[in-house]
Amino acid sequence: MSDQRTSLAVSSCASCGAVTFGRTDATCCGEQMDPIDVDHDGVERPELEELLRLVFGMSPSELDVCLCVMEVGETTTEEVAEQLGVDRSLVSRHLNHLVAIGVLEKRRRIRKTGGQVYVFTPNSVEEVRQGFKLGLYAWVDEALQQIDALSREKVESIVERADDETWRIYADE
Repeated sequence: MSDQRTSLAVSSCASCGAVTFGRTDATCCGEQMDPIDVDHDGVERPELEELLRLVFGMSPSELDVCLCVMEVGETTTEEVAEQLGVDRSLVSRHLNHLVAIGVLEKRRRIRKTGGQVYVFTPNSVEEVRQGFKLGLYAWVDEALQQIDALSREKVESIVERADDETWRIYADE
């Protein structure tokens, strides 16, 4: 992976201070927003595993399931469970979550011996990358709403609930 950072299109409104990213044609308060530089100093580069955990709720065992399917190709819940030596119900939950976030495709296959089984195949790298980007954008949108909703009262509430002593020194006694 390259150490070079990608520049985001980030703009700010001169009138109200609103900030947006991802659009170079953004307007606010009836005027074109001004582009601003994003300072990456002090921002840690996230590891892929950390992003997958934070944004998509993928656990290490779910990542193992994902990598197994990516390596094997078309497979069933039972085959993945056997390959990894883990419980079938856990694998089933992970596979369904991976389908929900766009990493895998799930199809029903009729068995020659009768009955049916679900098979899972990895989506293309391009599809997964696109899905992850869209999911990340949705997550960032939610995170920005949390930040926008931040108020002095909420910060004080966080301080009051914190068990860590470093927070308590700022709380009113």
